[in-house]
Amino acid sequence: MTRDRRLRLLQTEAFYPGNGLPPRPGEDRPGLSPFGRLGKGQLLGKPSILIYDHRVEAEQPARVDMISVIGDDLDACSMVLTLHPPRVIQLPFDEISARLDQQNISGEQTNSDVAIGDFPGTSKPFRWPPLEASIEFGVGGCSTTFVVDYVNGVTLSVVASFLRVHALVTQSRDNGDIVGTSAAYYLAAHVGPGFAEGRPQRTIFVGNVDDDGHSCVFDLPKFAKVARLAGRQAHHHHRPVHTIGWIRFWQSPTGHDGVGDFHVTDSQSCVEVPNAALYFSVFNESGHKMKLSVIFELAL
Repeated sequence: MTRDRRLRLLQTEAFYPGNGLPPRPGEDRPGLSPFGRLGKGQLLGKPSILIYDHRVEAEQPARVDMISVIGDDLDACSMVLTLHPPRVIQLPFDEISARLDQQNISGEQTNSDVAIGDFPGTSKPFRWPPLEASIEFGVGGCSTTFVVDYVNGVTLSVVASFLRVHALVTQSRDNGDIVGTSAAYYLAAHVGPGFAEGRPQRTIFVGNVDDDGHSCVFDLPKFAKVARLAGRQAHHHHRPVHTIGWIRFWQSPTGHDGVGDFHVTDSQSCVEVPNAALYFSVFNESGHKMKLSVIFELAL
């Protein structure tokens, strides 16, 4: 028996004589990379228009996904997801909300393009809302969904054979005391193979907390690794003061069974999230009523 014949007997899959294993369905190049097979013919990047109304207290998602990739689990690989810097479309909100072709409007502007005058249709200058991206990914029958801040562009890595990304706003005046200008926002993302050195984050706006006061209990963001406390005085025109307080971690959504209290003196103090902590709250010790938030660095 020849050496070639012995090797062929070890193969358990079907093969074509003289041609090796058959190609995967839809694969026309034997040398295609795992990402090439995974992403072939699928949506790897797209802009989406998010119509944001600051009066709505519920979650406000975009109607169109920016990325949707579903592939063979054997082709699962590391993918770099890039969220492009957000843009706003300079049109009055009443005009936008009445249109049927909302995903086709254009004229978007970055933060450096926006004028300092009143935004069209309003009597106030423009302000950015807390734009976010919902990312669902997984392999096989296991998947999870997490949310990251859009900030002014970010990159992150996931290992998956399934990826779905869409834009949304989850926080509002009643949830975190944070709002923006009602408008159409142009948000875009793309995915490619490789690894990223980005540091995705998730900001939870706690809202106003009195001096020596305790906030409500909030859910810990998925993949939260490191926490920082940030704040400013609730009164708009006073000079800045140091943000001093505690980040408290809990096992229970009622704020019981704590697993760690960490004292922080400014936003540069890093706090490692302890095991078993799935909830958190904030205690204000700054001597002033403060508008507080916690910025979480995600393990992605």
